[in-house]
Amino acid sequence: MNTSFLKAGAITLLASVFLSACGGGGTTDLAAANTASPGTGTAAIASPQPTITGGMTSADPAPTNAPVVTTTPTSTTPTPTSATCGALTANLAAGLVDYGKNLRPFSPLAKPAKGQRVADPDFPGTKIVRVTDTLADFNANVAMPAYPTTQGWNCNESRFVLYVTGAKTGGKQGWALFDGSTYAFIKFLPINPPDIEQYYWSHSDPTKLVYIDNRENGGTIIMRMMEINVETGTQTMLHDFMPDVKAQGWPTTGPVRAGYPFYSGGDLELWGLGAGGIPNVSGQLGLNAFGFNAKTGKVTRYNGIPVAQARGTTPFPLKSGKGWAWPDWANHTTVVFDLNGNIVRTVQFDAIEHLDSSVNAKGEDLLVGTQYDGPSGSGNLMVANLATGAVSTVIGVSKGDGYPRTSTLISSGAWKVPGWVAMGVTGSPYGSTADNGSNTKPVANPQTYIDQEVSIANVDTGAVFRVAHHRSTGHYSNAPVNNYWAQTNVTPSPSGTRILVQSDWGNADPKNPVINPNASVDTYVIELPAYKPN
Repeated sequence: MNTSFLKAGAITLLASVFLSACGGGGTTDLAAANTASPGTGTAAIASPQPTITGGMTSADPAPTNAPVVTTTPTSTTPTPTSATCGALTANLAAGLVDYGKNLRPFSPLAKPAKGQRVADPDFPGTKIVRVTDTLADFNANVAMPAYPTTQGWNCNESRFVLYVTGAKTGGKQGWALFDGSTYAFIKFLPINPPDIEQYYWSHSDPTKLVYIDNRENGGTIIMRMMEINVETGTQTMLHDFMPDVKAQGWPTTGPVRAGYPFYSGGDLELWGLGAGGIPNVSGQLGLNAFGFNAKTGKVTRYNGIPVAQARGTTPFPLKSGKGWAWPDWANHTTVVFDLNGNIVRTVQFDAIEHLDSSVNAKGEDLLVGTQYDGPSGSGNLMVANLATGAVSTVIGVSKGDGYPRTSTLISSGAWKVPGWVAMGVTGSPYGSTADNGSNTKPVANPQTYIDQEVSIANVDTGAVFRVAHHRSTGHYSNAPVNNYWAQTNVTPSPSGTRILVQSDWGNADPKNPVINPNASVDTYVIELPAYKPN
């Protein structure tokens, strides 16, 4: 779909339709929860819900008891993980070329074999490694990183998590742990978060992963914040939300889950949560919104907004841990709260589209994301400074980049290099036009600018480096099976030197893209020149 030819009023609606399977909040209907089709929702909050947990076969029932504290047998001997997170020494720009807005060739590249490291022919210096063969490995159809606002890698990059789904008879699905050095599968994790994206790595302990356990057990809803040691499998309850929900006088019949985007503030300290069990809001799962400090146990109510929120408008924590932000969809703005839940300012940035929370080199909180006719303009990569209220454009109309392409996903998961973000764009599988538009059909000499590209950008300096083609086509066609699964969930490592992204590899030959709605989806690691294996 070439959105650049559509009028501004129509494109916002179209973006919501075509991005309706974007990561973020689970589905609102049972039918969608059991298929790969998205449920009712807006652009940024309709990922399919899991129905079974870590490493179970497709024939196994959903778990009803507490998580089993065991370690699943590994498929290979993992590289031992360090007990520390280590210091950062990488310069992300090292070895990269600034191509500006020049069209880059879109050359043929056969789908690599699992474990094969290939050079991207169009972006010299970049290596791409196929991590999974989901059909052979798991007898499943999809192995992918979670939505980009989730931190896929642990703090020292010795481990990362992928989500495996679409299991066939006898196949397995769940949250799969991989070795960050060899890229080998280790085991499935016995976790049960409220959505596939809602797990959180510690910034200081590479073995520690936190999630909110949401289950029904004998008619009782479980709503506990859990810590799992991914090496030993040992699980510890950090907090039980049931007393908090009861103290507020709220129903205890629904889950406790995060809003969107998914991240905690600080080092697993500040959370933006909501308690369910209430009627839907704006056609989405309804949540009674509250803030939570995991170190003090304090529950914060936000002043000036209704307690009942749609899951996509539940306030989320600032990455600095200094407060929360609320996507006010009705007014197309973002409202910032302090740690006491009081409104600090309103920013002219529409948080309905794909975005991520971030911090810049000064430590100021940001939102980075796409705007389609937003209150401050249009662009694939725009930045809202939540500390000052200023909104700027890195890639967008005001910079001569044309109207924003469809399905841009952005991650600031490279938290060790503040100010750097990764961006993946589906755009058109047929490449770009000379006037910064998108082709609508195959061309003899395909080239790209923004379309089909993965980039990194520094939001402080405005530097943009285009680093790879992801070659995924299923999301472009709004495919009924692999639409959500085939989007570009770019997930950088904490150092930013590597990026996880999934692809159905339909663009092995960009002159003749294959848009197969049933294609299997695998995960690839994009290795930048700055990456130096241990």
